[in-house]
Amino acid sequence: MNATRMTRFFLLFLGVSLLGTPLSAQKVPRLDSYDGVVVRILQSNNAGNVQHIIDPLTNEVVGVIEGCPRPHNLFAHPEGLYYYCTSEVENTLDVYDTRSLQLVEQLPLTARPNKAAINKKHRKIYVGIAAAPFVDVFSLDTHEKLGSVPVTTGIHNVYVSPDGNWVLAGLNARSENSIEVIDPNIDEVVRTLSLVDDQGVHHTVRPMAFLAGDDGSTDKLFAHGSGVNGIWVLDWETGEKERMLFPPPLPAWQRNADGNQGAPMHGLEVLPDRSAVWASSRLDSRIYGWSLPDYDFLGGIEVGPTANWMTSTPDSKYMYVAVSGSDYTIAIDLRTHEIVAKMQTGARPARIDVAILPPDRVNDRGSRNR
Repeated sequence: MNATRMTRFFLLFLGVSLLGTPLSAQKVPRLDSYDGVVVRILQSNNAGNVQHIIDPLTNEVVGVIEGCPRPHNLFAHPEGLYYYCTSEVENTLDVYDTRSLQLVEQLPLTARPNKAAINKKHRKIYVGIAAAPFVDVFSLDTHEKLGSVPVTTGIHNVYVSPDGNWVLAGLNARSENSIEVIDPNIDEVVRTLSLVDDQGVHHTVRPMAFLAGDDGSTDKLFAHGSGVNGIWVLDWETGEKERMLFPPPLPAWQRNADGNQGAPMHGLEVLPDRSAVWASSRLDSRIYGWSLPDYDFLGGIEVGPTANWMTSTPDSKYMYVAVSGSDYTIAIDLRTHEIVAKMQTGARPARIDVAILPPDRVNDRGSRNR
């Protein structure tokens, strides 16, 4: 058995033994123990070409990737072999070795990219193209380009459903039917969804997140929409809006004057244990939480100007938030709602993700890809 297959077998065995539930239950896999694995927080910095790797056990920057100018997102191969980064300057998907942090290859894209996502079930990488109406598709195993899926407009974000059965493309230039659903079996659009507010107005989709059912199937879709400081909750089966979630309004003097308020909320995360959904508000400089499945409001936590993307740790105990207006990433204890660490990162930190690595795929502490 070669190293790649051994690593894949190791992670599959680990996930099943710890959880007893499908590995794909949420975007960040649930781990009740970190024994035998290494967890890393991946922070991309949208205004530069330096990306930071954070150890959540020490809350220290333990690695730096230099390259991938103006990244849209940094994410990891599911078996821990590579880090991937979409470059909005070079129009490439850059591939880095997780152990050396060295650039392995650059995969040319159709045009300027946006967010990308991995479909573990179908072993594919889907890259949303912002500057052209396509989603580029690559083999996860060979990095060969498999094709480009035509969509209606350029893409803002791409997501994969918890069960791996669907790929969602958020359109950046249409409000009605602004979510197009791709069937990864045939790589074609087969369905559309809309974000309609209580007044019947359609909104362009922004970040999205899923809630999985007990069997790992897709249950709910959460989404932000343009111009709204709140969350849509859609039933996945019907595509209908079930409710909207809004935080208590703040007085005007407490709100952020950041000019990019076309999407007042711009970060969504369902915890790996499915106990809550959290949203970050750039307008309010806070993150807000609601319990699941009851949607009780859990409160807000002030984090600093322009709260942006966020991700939770696999044990659902901490949330890491990119604070774009101050160039740092913070760690929040979700039990106490207190900020427990603040890490200086790069220029305008934005997209943030989690990597779960085998110990033999971890870079040397403090290493840089020079």
